[in-house]
Amino acid sequence: MKLIEGQLIHRRYRLDSRIAKGGMGEVWKGWDIQLNRPVAIKALRSDLSNAEAKLRRLRAEAHNSANLAHPNIAALFEYYEHDGIGFLVMEYVPSKSLADIFHEQGAMDPLQLLPILIQTARGLFVAHSHGVIHRDVKPANIMVSDTGEVKITDFGVSYSTNQEQITQDGMVVGTAQYISPEQAQGQQATPQSDIYSLGVVAYEGLCGHRPFTGATPVDIAAAHVNDPVPPLPATVDVQLREFVMSMLAKDPLDRPKDALVVSRTLARIERRLLDQQTELTDSTRIVAGGRLPRRVMSTPHIPLANPRVTVTTPTPGSGVTGRTAGNTGVVDAPNMDGSSQQTFGRSTNE
Repeated sequence: MKLIEGQLIHRRYRLDSRIAKGGMGEVWKGWDIQLNRPVAIKALRSDLSNAEAKLRRLRAEAHNSANLAHPNIAALFEYYEHDGIGFLVMEYVPSKSLADIFHEQGAMDPLQLLPILIQTARGLFVAHSHGVIHRDVKPANIMVSDTGEVKITDFGVSYSTNQEQITQDGMVVGTAQYISPEQAQGQQATPQSDIYSLGVVAYEGLCGHRPFTGATPVDIAAAHVNDPVPPLPATVDVQLREFVMSMLAKDPLDRPKDALVVSRTLARIERRLLDQQTELTDSTRIVAGGRLPRRVMSTPHIPLANPRVTVTTPTPGSGVTGRTAGNTGVVDAPNMDGSSQQTFGRSTNE
């Protein structure tokens, strides 16, 4: 069955334009004619060798994605099979991938990168809480909208603790540049495996390049297993630098406990960096002309105990004398018993 533009799938989803085509299938931008919304449709090719095994893989992806309702995970709407072709109908994410952003910008400002990492970690924590390991966390599978919202996509090689085993024992699953040491050795992936891969993404975002390179994917995977991670630049905040390196520990037990710890720790680092940036901006603010703004200090006003002021022009022979000093009037007035009292206040002659 060949897919063409305008074709209606499941009497509901119209194929509008093909977005991508790969070895296992193709992805289309479509339209849900019932709910009037765009969708992404992933279709598995029917002419593949061992098509039944590939179809089981697609079913597993649908199963693993079905219950992952979270703002940072692209939602699965429906799974459908027809004429030996499996269709995943998913949320359409009209955004760039983090891989596109890395290609355009190179190394990113930590305050631009951290919100992306935090949201990705939150989405991964939800997946892990449902027993789903992504196993292929990489920039190409992290979509970032113009407003900074993140969506994790492509659970095509994900593993669930609730599903039957699909890959053979010892089979390496993942992308060599971002694969964890245990995955590279054919061991079972865990939540810490996704944390390692996210650490590689963080490293690349901070440096502009990945920690390991090689002539072949096998060489790169071997480097993840055997070679120490090159240190991050000293210009990177020390706490951020140390935490990312902890995510890249060879031993999964030495990595952060879970993705929630990752998101919370990175969020605290982000808040501190924002506070430091605000303080720096306030301290270096310069007015027009290149001069620092003048700070005006004033003494707080303290009300007097008796604010009433009566200044009397003395009359000869009255026994009352009046004197003023500056703006303050001091009046000596005789009491009935012959003593005198002083009233302090502001002169009415002001």
